[in-house]
Amino acid sequence: MENDNIIVSIYCKAYNHEKYIRDCLEGFVSQKTNFKYEVIIHDDASTDRTADIIREYERKYPDIIRPIYQTENQYSQRVPVLSKFMLPMMRGKYIACCEGDDYWTDEDKLQLQVDFLEANPDFSACVHNTEIINMSNGRKFVNYPTEDNVYVLKDVISGSMNCYHTSSLVYRIEYAKDRPEFLRMHTGVGDYSLSIYLALGGKIKYFGRVMSVYRYGTEGSWTRRMGNDSQKKISSCKKRIEMLEAANEYSEHRYDKLFADKIGATRCEILIAEKNYSALKDEPYRQYYDKFSKKDKIKVFLLRYCPFIYHILRRFRRFYI
Repeated sequence: MENDNIIVSIYCKAYNHEKYIRDCLEGFVSQKTNFKYEVIIHDDASTDRTADIIREYERKYPDIIRPIYQTENQYSQRVPVLSKFMLPMMRGKYIACCEGDDYWTDEDKLQLQVDFLEANPDFSACVHNTEIINMSNGRKFVNYPTEDNVYVLKDVISGSMNCYHTSSLVYRIEYAKDRPEFLRMHTGVGDYSLSIYLALGGKIKYFGRVMSVYRYGTEGSWTRRMGNDSQKKISSCKKRIEMLEAANEYSEHRYDKLFADKIGATRCEILIAEKNYSALKDEPYRQYYDKFSKKDKIKVFLLRYCPFIYHILRRFRRFYI
């Protein structure tokens, strides 16, 4: 199929997002651009009305909405939905991302990001600020920087996706082809590994302008599944370490120190999840714990000595991760 001059392919994964998917789709179709774009939306055999709402938009915007309707849930079968079903359909020069329970709030979002990438070929991707809604209490806040910035590999590795949210990401489609193995290693670290891959290929532009909303803790989300289960957190940290080691190997160890520091910090996270706080002051962990931010050290102190206060602050004072 010819690309019909499609410039951006938006991919969206949806599953039981009946409460949220209309906001998501409205954010797509309301974009004002001087180029064509498409939405590849994958419904993973939802058991609610998600697919019906997608069909409604497919009928109304047939030149934009290009859906995939599954009859069997692919996630439960560990099928790589993006590479198997969605990427082969994409015709754009750039890829934009947004999950079905998040949404875009700025009609100029795509135009702004594409204009920047067109003018700056040394940048692999472009991101922006995002408002966060804590679904457990309805609180809204912005947790990301309000100033424009440029991120490089060091920022991405150390930040572990704290630099931006995936709903803001637009990147060049060549980074979706011939993807290295470390991008496919584990679920739960996919966004982080993709950011590392993009930063290995070029700089990442950050706009402080808020142009999307991230719903934190929706039903079925990864954050909700993780909850406060320490064993799940430990398992997630171990998977992250495996991914970081593989990414370091892929980069031919050009950034050994960056990867070693993040792996060490992740091992400290495992100790915290195990409540083995005293080990943080011993080598080899102390050198990494000493580099924790002041905020993270306060978290550790509260978890160790005042866990009740920590969980109150986590719920009401933006300790949302």
